[in-house]
Amino acid sequence: MEVVQINTEITIMFIAYSALMLFIGFYFYRQNKNVEDYFLGGRAMGPVVSALSAGASDMSGWLLMGLPGALYVSGFIDTYIAIGLTIGATLNWLFVAKRLRVYTGAITECITIPDYFETRFNDDKHILRVVCAIVILIFFTFYVSSGLVSGAKLFESTFGIEYSYALSVGTLIIVIYTFLGGYKAVCWTDMIQGLLMLGALVVVPAVMLSQLGGFDEAKRYIKLSDTSSKNLLQLQKEIPTFLKTLENQNGIQNQNLQEHIEALIIALDSTQDRTLVKTKNMESKMDSVLPFDKSGVLYPKSIAKSLQSAFEFAKSSSKTQELKAILQALEGVEFVAKERLSWFGGISLLGIISSLAWGLGYFGQPHILVRFMSIRSTSEIKSATIIGISWMVLCLAGACLIGLLGIAYVNKFALELKDPEKIFIVMSQLLFNPWIAGILLSAILAAIMSTASSQLLVSSSTLAEDFYKKIFRQDAPNSVVLTLGKIGVLIVAVIAFLISSDKNSSILSIVAYAWAGFGASFGSVMLFSLFWGRMTRTGAIAGMVMGALVVVVWKNFFGFLNVYEIIPGFLFASLAIIIVSLLTQVRQGTKEAYETMLKAL
Repeated sequence: MEVVQINTEITIMFIAYSALMLFIGFYFYRQNKNVEDYFLGGRAMGPVVSALSAGASDMSGWLLMGLPGALYVSGFIDTYIAIGLTIGATLNWLFVAKRLRVYTGAITECITIPDYFETRFNDDKHILRVVCAIVILIFFTFYVSSGLVSGAKLFESTFGIEYSYALSVGTLIIVIYTFLGGYKAVCWTDMIQGLLMLGALVVVPAVMLSQLGGFDEAKRYIKLSDTSSKNLLQLQKEIPTFLKTLENQNGIQNQNLQEHIEALIIALDSTQDRTLVKTKNMESKMDSVLPFDKSGVLYPKSIAKSLQSAFEFAKSSSKTQELKAILQALEGVEFVAKERLSWFGGISLLGIISSLAWGLGYFGQPHILVRFMSIRSTSEIKSATIIGISWMVLCLAGACLIGLLGIAYVNKFALELKDPEKIFIVMSQLLFNPWIAGILLSAILAAIMSTASSQLLVSSSTLAEDFYKKIFRQDAPNSVVLTLGKIGVLIVAVIAFLISSDKNSSILSIVAYAWAGFGASFGSVMLFSLFWGRMTRTGAIAGMVMGALVVVVWKNFFGFLNVYEIIPGFLFASLAIIIVSLLTQVRQGTKEAYETMLKAL
């Protein structure tokens, strides 16, 4: 069900898409004349390219796989993450973009985020630059690695391509157009990929809704599935009573027993959602009794068929061994009750706040902030904001709809969906002809590639600009820095590739809180640096270090509190910035540069 049938049309579309990305890389290869061209596109990016590039580089494969899968499993309560991200992105464009562009373009020429922090606080000892560079290299290497793994798993699971081969092909494509084209290539490919993602996230849910027969029909099937889960939990509690009755002679003829078993069969047959079924304390005998498929997945409708067959046989022959065995096995199955159309079912106020807090992460993402630095003019930020946020809202809404409508579609047409995160893949395959399916499936690759390439470029600029030129050889010619930047792309890519070679690598768990790490450490410092002239270099260092440390410690030792680590990380970082800044002196020239920025706004 979840494996795409390889055919000529899909293969051609994937090859054509990859060829287009490589062509863009070659095209911009000849247009990069200096370091600023390679890392910031010569600060000549228009509002459309800047906005769509910022959005595409942000979302990654999470938008087409992770978010729909989350909505499929949990329903409306996971939309709070999307709401939080939208609010955070909007505030980022409204309050950070213009000030950062003015300071890094008009006040002083900054090419990287560490560049900005160093000049903003007149850090002649390069402490802030070193701290920034270390954080960026560590977290972005893992980020790039996760993108490579996601792409490889996409090809492996959907096309049956060997993991190592899929990893090599995906890495090669990303590295070539990033290596050759630099920032311009990344931005233009991101724009194309952003449009492709938008188209896919509008078309797929629209066709799904048409096939389902409208929102009312979709809502009915979701409710039916969730109601079945509650009924299953209640009926499961009565199984011991069923078994006790069956021990009696002619117990199978008991009218009350028959009614309850029939109700259990109806409840199981009313849903095809495998996420409602979990196995606990699984024993080998359960495997032989319950209808697990080859992947070890158990579907409610399959259980219903087995139970119906055993029930009919028991009634006609009075032999109840098979029926009792299935009922006993069902006692070891965990049925999960769900309220996926509720905004508050199964989530606390603290949980809602934690989900909304994802938006704080935007203020500290280097690959997004660098888009603000590269935009052609501050006058174009307003139109870029409208374009970027409109794109984001449409894409997030489409992704959420795919997850919710997926519940209805799977139940209405009795599909066997093993992995909820592949609902977009399955719908693309089922609802469209191979040519269109090839384009839609390319959108997933586009999401992965756009983020990985942006993070790769920021990591390489950190190596070339922040370490080599600013610390070791300040008089290095542009040609040397440009060459080293390209070598940096290769170095980071090779390390990420090696980490990614093990598809079950434990480092992927680190990526889960990398967003919080950047948000707490860079985000807090970025906001205070743009809005508080009294902030000092020492305060910035304290906030950056405190934010990163609290996120890591909280995640590893206080995770049981179920509070997203960006909240304590951001709060402690902010306190450190305020307290240390008030206890230390502002360096000469720092406040004057800040006031010059305010006048230029």
